Amino acid sequence: MTRSHSVVEQYFDANGISALAGKLGTYVIADKETDRCIGTLVLDRHSPDLPGHVTEEGGELELTYLLRRGSWGAGLAFEAATAMLRAAAGELPDQPILVVTQTANERSLKLATRLGFQRMGTFEAHDAEQTLAVADLHAFKDRPPLP
Repeated sequence: MTRSHSVVEQYFDANGISALAGKLGTYVIADKETDRCIGTLVLDRHSPDLPGHVTEEGGELELTYLLRRGSWGAGLAFEAATAMLRAAAGELPDQPILVVTQTANERSLKLATRLGFQRMGTFEAHDAEQTLAVADLHAFKDRPPLP
């Protein structure tokens, strides 16, 4: 589900990350100097009940990322997502992995493209047009680690 950044930041500030961090596949992106939570990265299954699939049965892996606005543009989501996808590619069988984001979110779409995801189409959900992008998990397996 897509929520505004201010709503998510208010949730983080009020509840901390503990409500999310206990879930398998959920990672915190923290500032190296302050250790402050600046976002989350999640690798989970895209529910077959939701729109946006590339297989008939659904349930594909889905990458979700969210950063506080003040951390945008520094390459942190790219660095975290690359590390997570490399690790997952080494442990899981090859399969499609999805990114679903609001089409209006140009920064998120640019990040997905930079990571190697290909746009497959659009659909309506959460009162907005969503873009579905896909990559093969093992495409990340042989990527060199970031410096």
